[in-house]
Amino acid sequence: MHELERELQENYDIRINSISNFRDMFIANTDNGRRLIKITGLKPDRVNFIAEVKEHLFRNGFCNIDRNIFTNSGKSCITYNDQTIYMCRYIEGRESNLDNREESIRCARLLAKMHRASIGFSCSENSSPRNELGRLPSSYRKRLDEIKKLKKSAVKGKMKFDNLMCRHVDYFYELGERALNLLDTSDYYELVEDAEKNKNISHHDFNHHNIFVQNNDMYLINFEYCCYDLKVYDLVNLLRRKMRKCQWDIDEAALIINEYSKIESLSESELDLMKLMLMFPQKFWRVINKYYNSRKSWSEQNYISRLEEVIDEVKYLKEFLEKFSAL
Repeated sequence: MHELERELQENYDIRINSISNFRDMFIANTDNGRRLIKITGLKPDRVNFIAEVKEHLFRNGFCNIDRNIFTNSGKSCITYNDQTIYMCRYIEGRESNLDNREESIRCARLLAKMHRASIGFSCSENSSPRNELGRLPSSYRKRLDEIKKLKKSAVKGKMKFDNLMCRHVDYFYELGERALNLLDTSDYYELVEDAEKNKNISHHDFNHHNIFVQNNDMYLINFEYCCYDLKVYDLVNLLRRKMRKCQWDIDEAALIINEYSKIESLSESELDLMKLMLMFPQKFWRVINKYYNSRKSWSEQNYISRLEEVIDEVKYLKEFLEKFSAL
């Protein structure tokens, strides 16, 4: 760590007084304030893209972000022991609370402001853009194929999770197929074409963990997954997380959508797309995928509880989707 400290001090012209762990990162107390140090497997050109996105947002008035700090030579990162290291502004505060209606409204506004500020972003030749535009159908197809594959594992299994999965997998698979079929007949590719022209950015990890509240301000942090994509990707992500806290209350969804729309407009095609995205069994896929492919971090009962949560949501989701078209 002493070698790393020396490297950081030389490249960033700062004096580090102390370093402590924070999540999977480090917080450095320096003579120029607190700094967040990220050691990552990302390549420098990818970090350049992230830094350029933040600078574009900042120039367009969206300043409540963990802005990257550049080296003395103007670089977005350094390389140390074959790893990429970069520094960001450290945001003091707490995670947002989606149980709180007012904070949910503010999250919707924050997202809309970010999307509006991102329009027209073009990266330099020194950065590596990530582009997810047009990839949703293939992503859904891949996940449905994986659900079908994991069903075979469940049929062979003898655990309680296997039995629970077998009883419900066909319903979720058919729901996913229905969503994919609707996607094929939607205006998805027209929306993709518009987004390619507008060059807007999606945060792609918009959740309460990455929205910090500091006094009366909200800050959006952790842009590691940012990319070119439809703005509804982030909005659907916010809605999913909020809806799971209120038993898919359509009034709460309408509130978020309306607040977002006051800043950044939504077309009928975008609302139709959001409905089918919310229909797709994303959480079901995530839980069973983690159970069968990386079953290490949770206990058997924990996985069962997660799957039961998804199953219990079915009745609320059905009613929610029926009402969503009237928004």
